[in-house]
Amino acid sequence: MKLVMNTKAILGVAFFTTLSLSAASHAAPPDALAGKVKAQTCFACHGEDGISVSSEIPNLAAQPALSITYQLIQFRGQQRKGGAMEALAAPLSDQDMRDIAAYFTSLPPPPAKSGNADQIAKGQQISSTQYCNSCHGPQLQGQKHIARLAGQSKEYLVTQLKNIRSGTRIDMDGTMGSAARGLSDDDIDALATYAASLK
Repeated sequence: MKLVMNTKAILGVAFFTTLSLSAASHAAPPDALAGKVKAQTCFACHGEDGISVSSEIPNLAAQPALSITYQLIQFRGQQRKGGAMEALAAPLSDQDMRDIAAYFTSLPPPPAKSGNADQIAKGQQISSTQYCNSCHGPQLQGQKHIARLAGQSKEYLVTQLKNIRSGTRIDMDGTMGSAARGLSDDDIDALATYAASLK
């Protein structure tokens, strides 16, 4: 798969790398207990157990901490748009974000969801062809700053993949945009069904 990185994407990677290095050298360790207190406003949509109240809202349970932190930073900086998230992230400090991320990542993962067996098989094949596991992990559990897709709601994944394909949602280094560009709606539907079926 040919990956295309534009200047904006390279600058995004540099920004997040610099942020990570400077934060790591000066920050207090993430505190999951403090994060639970700071995450109270998150529970109305994402659930205290990290399982969202709507299929259009992502599950945060067992998401990699760095992935949650980066998404919050993008919402705070308005690089990513999403409902009320920009306003909710605006007052959060970097430490608040790390604590909230530590809380959600400590929770048990969302349950696997049943789906059409043919679609799951097709999605698995597309995932293999597109090398999704090279970034998202062997069972799409996520790693480092890469989001967990396993057990995520199908509806949420479909929306996000279509937004990434169209450029409505940017990704940090252009990898996802490049991968999603050639996917049909049926491909996206199958991929989302497969990811949702994993635990």
